[in-house]
Amino acid sequence: MRTVDISYAGRTVRLANLPEYEKFYRKLSGGRWETGTFQTLARNLDRDTVCVDIGAWIGVTPMWSAQVAKAVIAVEPDPKCVGILRKIAADAPNVTVLEGALAVDRSVAINAVEGFGSSETSVLDIGDGECTTVRGISMDEIMSHADGQEVFVKIDIEGYEFAIADEIAKLRNYRVRGLQIAVHPQLYEKTLKGSRLSRRLRVAWATWQFGQLFNGFLPAPRFAKFGSLAGYVIKGVLFRRVPKGADLVFERHPVRSEPETP
Repeated sequence: MRTVDISYAGRTVRLANLPEYEKFYRKLSGGRWETGTFQTLARNLDRDTVCVDIGAWIGVTPMWSAQVAKAVIAVEPDPKCVGILRKIAADAPNVTVLEGALAVDRSVAINAVEGFGSSETSVLDIGDGECTTVRGISMDEIMSHADGQEVFVKIDIEGYEFAIADEIAKLRNYRVRGLQIAVHPQLYEKTLKGSRLSRRLRVAWATWQFGQLFNGFLPAPRFAKFGSLAGYVIKGVLFRRVPKGADLVFERHPVRSEPETP
């Protein structure tokens, strides 16, 4: 597999040189993809912090983080993405790739949208054809690779976060500096049964509970476009035609207020 150097968020990162990602790379290098995520990572990572990236996709965030953090633990279930990650991480000694999905069970089925390798593979039954079984990895197993070091955790698992909230809550047992969780209420709603109203109410309640998951352990979550958790649940989930996804950012002590200039 060939690689290509892509510059984004102030750094140059070696990624897979595959034609299906060329359009995305243009968006990435143009600063039009998840700029807030890189700002959050820059605020919270340094050479004393381990980055745990659950839902590492094709390496865009973990390989960027590897230039800033002490170490990176990249967790990914999609078999195509795992192959890409192993290739591009071969020259990054501080990156560990774990193949599998965050799960309680020893194995889980994952479903692809528009084929494996896309950014929308999920344990939720939301796919459009391709499905495979992968190893389930508990939060405790993932965190064992951090060796007790302080961590910043990024989780993006396409709606499955709601179904596995109790496993995510185990982060309370570790030295967590901060946490960014992408919530996808629109995907979770697709898996529920019942009337539209009952499904929407359940999704709104689940979103509220998720935002309260780390009360007493981490500060309340921040939002890029919503003033508070209540504002997001009401305006972003409950009264929207389609619930809007968001990143919940819990930060204890950010190490920087702005991204570091290389």
